[in-house]
Amino acid sequence: AAGTVIGNTLLLGGLESGGAALYACPPGEDASPVPLPSGTEYLYALCADDAGGFWLLCGSYPAAYIDANDVFQFVSEPAGKLALAHYDAAYALQETILLQAVYTERFTQLAATEDGFYLLSRDTLARVDKTGAETARVFRDHPETGEFFTSMQPLDGSVYVLADTMLVGSVPELWRYDGALASEPEVLLNAAQAAGIGPYDGTQLLFNGQDGIYAAVPGSEDGKLLFSWKELGIESSAEQLWQVEDGFVFYSPGEDTVESLRRQPGPAPARTELTLAVITTDSLLYEYGQMLRDFNLSQTEWVIDYTVYTDSDYGDGEPLDLLRTQLIAGQSPDLYLFCTSGYADPGLHPEDVCADLLPLLGEDFTADSLLPGLYGLLTADGALYQLPLEVYVDTMIGPSRLFPSAGMTLEELDAARVEAGDGWVPIESWNTPQNLFGLCTGFCIGAYTDRAAGTCDFQTQGFYGFLTWCKTWGGDGSIAEQPEKALLRIAAATPSALANRSENTKTWFGEPGYTYVGFPSPNGTCSAYDLRSALGVSPQCRDTDGAKALLDYCFSYPIGDMPSPASRRLYDALMEEYMSGQRKNFLGDVQRISREDAQKAYDLMASITVLEGFDSALDDILSEEAAVFFADGCTAEEAAAKIQSRASIYLLERKG
Repeated sequence: AAGTVIGNTLLLGGLESGGAALYACPPGEDASPVPLPSGTEYLYALCADDAGGFWLLCGSYPAAYIDANDVFQFVSEPAGKLALAHYDAAYALQETILLQAVYTERFTQLAATEDGFYLLSRDTLARVDKTGAETARVFRDHPETGEFFTSMQPLDGSVYVLADTMLVGSVPELWRYDGALASEPEVLLNAAQAAGIGPYDGTQLLFNGQDGIYAAVPGSEDGKLLFSWKELGIESSAEQLWQVEDGFVFYSPGEDTVESLRRQPGPAPARTELTLAVITTDSLLYEYGQMLRDFNLSQTEWVIDYTVYTDSDYGDGEPLDLLRTQLIAGQSPDLYLFCTSGYADPGLHPEDVCADLLPLLGEDFTADSLLPGLYGLLTADGALYQLPLEVYVDTMIGPSRLFPSAGMTLEELDAARVEAGDGWVPIESWNTPQNLFGLCTGFCIGAYTDRAAGTCDFQTQGFYGFLTWCKTWGGDGSIAEQPEKALLRIAAATPSALANRSENTKTWFGEPGYTYVGFPSPNGTCSAYDLRSALGVSPQCRDTDGAKALLDYCFSYPIGDMPSPASRRLYDALMEEYMSGQRKNFLGDVQRISREDAQKAYDLMASITVLEGFDSALDDILSEEAAVFFADGCTAEEAAAKIQSRASIYLLERKG
């Protein structure tokens, strides 16, 4: 909960099983406990004084906090009693100043000045004097932008605050308040986007910038670069940082770890740089960025330099057309990372730009390396153009009394609808035919097109039935006042979604037992794999050994459980954690998967024969022509014929 640096010693405090605790961590030595004021429940923030000692902001619990077990806690009536405890250079408690105001928020940073203190939380900057009386307060309440404070640093009679917003693509700003907090802040521009600020030499600020660590006079466009992230292929999003004798220390309130960057004597190892293009429908997720940074730190032979490309208005990166232009000019990156948040087209497809990975992966990579059935779907033409990292399993789920087994045809689905009787709706009412079809276009593209061959086959009874099913089963778009009992619900089979599945479906359907019904098809129903992230290697890759090292590392990297890891080994390990009750949500509730539910999920995956395909142009073609059918403007056969004609032309042009 609290951290600071005094000289080269890290002071770090928080909650452990026995309550609040504070430790001094000198470099190269064991941590030693520091005594706390009597009755201390929670540690908020720390800062150094000017004599080698420090101040600690501590007291009662805030209104909300994370406890020692990583469980989110709410305090219905927080006491709001805080104090400033002063320690000397020997870590002996000298005095305690009680704050006179009641504070229920969680302050994350403390700064001491000659005549008082500044306290910072996400929405509040407060100034108190040396008696503990509040003398000024700034409160930011901007619900439209989600504006919040991240870090602060007093300097030359002013206090500088780094502010950010929740808006996608927003850039943090540096604000300067006068020391009395008596006027609106002055917004200053800086040389590089920064995640955090800290002290530097008494006249400048230390910035944790996008390109590296630099020192600058606030508001100046000129800064001194102290370290470039590119040297190690890493970066940090830490909100607070300090320079120490042999490097830097980074800290963000609420995080589980403290980062340090230390210089070591001797020449830096020579590394081969490999470029990686991230193709994404959004911004690069933190987990993927961390995976690439961890790879760079895991060895000293290669460094991955990645660039994000996206066409999304809500993403943060270079336009995809820039990469397309570079490819035309023969300037290919060495590697690709394809990411999608689902139901969106990344804009560039592995089979168009990547080499076959099977020779590179070697004999150890087999069908058993992946989730059941996934290997066959990805190597349909004998080559593997992308190594999957994460997948969703898309399906539909219904009560087992009405759907005793998967493999229901459209006629059998309609029969189950009649058998259900009153009190049931086919699909939740908000899901209109157009919306239901939109949720399934990825499935249809995967089931009825072969993009590698440049062909499609929508003029089939299966697709006619699919259109008819969406039209007759879709709702009217209304929002029900009470929860509806829907015969079918769209469901995922990721580990996190499988937690407590039997209990959840009993609530959905009002009765025990469920079946993964899947999507309708002429020979029954089927489910699909939805590939969310994958790695590819360019045919022009300059170092295949480095590419192989990255593939091996990332395929074994535990990114998370939503979506599912594509690695069978990682998936099995994750499922075992859930089945043994080792997983909890942020509220501390155990998330358990029963053995029966787990087996159903494995059986479901073994039955999958469709790999969803996301292609914006195809999606538009399907949605536009289906809309005419849903509006009674044509028959299902006529809509399918229009789709077939337009999609065939598009696929041929794309392949040619």
